[in-house]
Amino acid sequence: MPLTPATRLGPYEIISQLGAGGMGEVYRARDLRLGRDIALKVLPAEMNASPERLARFEREARAVAGLNHPNIVTLFSIEDDGNMRFLTMELLEGQSLDHVLASGGLPIPRVIELGIGLADALAAAHEKGVVHRDLKPANVMLTKEGRVKVLDFGLAKLADPETNAELSQAATMAAPLSGEGQAVGTVPYMSPEQIRGDAVDARTDLFALGIVLYELAAGRRPFAGATSADVSSAILRDAPDTLSAIRADVPDDLDRIVSLCLEKKAADRVQTAQDVSSQLRRVKRVLEQGEWMTTTRTIPVAVPSIAVLPFVNRSRDEENEYFADGLAEELMGMLAKIPGLRVAARSSSFYFKGRATTIAEVGRSLKVASVLEGSVRKAGSRMRISVQLVNVSDGYHLWTETFDRAADDIFAVQDEVAQAVATALPGHLGIRHGGLAGGRGTRSREAYDAYLEGRFHWNKRTESDARKAITFFEQSIA
Repeated sequence: MPLTPATRLGPYEIISQLGAGGMGEVYRARDLRLGRDIALKVLPAEMNASPERLARFEREARAVAGLNHPNIVTLFSIEDDGNMRFLTMELLEGQSLDHVLASGGLPIPRVIELGIGLADALAAAHEKGVVHRDLKPANVMLTKEGRVKVLDFGLAKLADPETNAELSQAATMAAPLSGEGQAVGTVPYMSPEQIRGDAVDARTDLFALGIVLYELAAGRRPFAGATSADVSSAILRDAPDTLSAIRADVPDDLDRIVSLCLEKKAADRVQTAQDVSSQLRRVKRVLEQGEWMTTTRTIPVAVPSIAVLPFVNRSRDEENEYFADGLAEELMGMLAKIPGLRVAARSSSFYFKGRATTIAEVGRSLKVASVLEGSVRKAGSRMRISVQLVNVSDGYHLWTETFDRAADDIFAVQDEVAQAVATALPGHLGIRHGGLAGGRGTRSREAYDAYLEGRFHWNKRTESDARKAITFFEQSIA
């Protein structure tokens, strides 16, 4: 039964109800001690009746309370009054994101700006081990100043697993912490792994982020259907129209970022919210500098640019794939240190791993003028690394080389490749000999090998691989 105005819960006085949903009722309340208005969320009675659920809720809520970010609503406290348990939170004045959605989509600069705020919020939460699990426009507030604020971080996980399906289908009467709202379901924003009931991690939030970005840009969701079952089926099986097919003014890079978020398999998605934020910021800079030409879709070549594709593992031992991936990743980092050279992010380049694509397609998608690709064959203490730098515009080699070396020479090979690439690229980029290696933390091949294998497992972003990564990182440190 809703609380009436003037009801007291400890030092808080209820002013009005703001909304209600699966995780409780939300009120505007007055903190009589501090003389400020707050948002107060009363938890469902059935949660208070279950000591196990309540203990789990409080444990998770403490983690959420540890989040301190300008794009995340602040959770102040977990309190109780008799048998009533409630949360106190920052009160936001504004409207929920579902109220600003426009037919045909928002202006592209505004989509990018909102996307950066959302990605930054997710990155901050994921760094603390908190996954939202229910990101959708109704759970995002826009303050009067236009700032994005993500609500209910981590709380979707706290619902009883037996009632999760019901809660996901239930309507939210109003956007939490706001005075306005509309009925919004959760199913249209679920990831494939959520629908299947599989284990979820931070990449589930990235799928939801892709849906929200798509909806902001296109004015409609990527997966539609008359019923929840139809929508679920579309999420599991259908490939949505690309944004550029819906709007002519959508930059290819934004289209690609959203498509990476919407990959069905979590391993194929962009892997971190920080990557999404970084790539959106790059698109924003390009737009602000006027480099984007929507009609020609040309590749900007005024600034030397390169993508390092995942190297192909040609070793007999498939487990050496970590070495091939790690070598490409290390070269990206080294090349990124060269002044004046723009290097595509790892998540962008590794999207093409195992895919049948041409160099021209890679160049158009990543907006780079050159592509570095290669292969690695490692056997015992010997290795063969073949590398080629290709000019995107005509498909001709700018430079190619094969290195037959002892495995201990890996550092020297990396330096040689980076130096040769910098010399071969248009613009005659110059780097001092040895300058790229100065920041390397070790010259121990064993430590470096363990580090690469740890990175390989870490980038898979699963719980079991994270444990393996920790083991290899500890070996590397030792």
